[in-house]
Amino acid sequence: MPHGEALVFIASKHTTPIRRRVLWRVSVADAKKICSDSRTAGPHYMLCFTTRNIDDPAVFVYVPDDGRHAEVLRDHNIRVIRSHATRQPDAKSQPQ
Repeated sequence: MPHGEALVFIASKHTTPIRRRVLWRVSVADAKKICSDSRTAGPHYMLCFTTRNIDDPAVFVYVPDDGRHAEVLRDHNIRVIRSHATRQPDAKSQPQ
């Protein structure tokens, strides 16, 4: 796991997806800001974060961001490291 990175994912009430639905990969500090903001929780969902197994595709799947938390990201100056829209790295290592 890269040091200091976390996945922010959607935890929904009454659903048990096989894989966690990830919105963004961000720094741990940014994940704490996002998940402690009251605007990232509602009656049926909340955003949570984890630093465990963040590169395991059997546990996590990136889902499209519908933009509902754009204001939170902007207000906290969040830098998204990776999202559904980010080009995913190839399985093979790239020449440098």
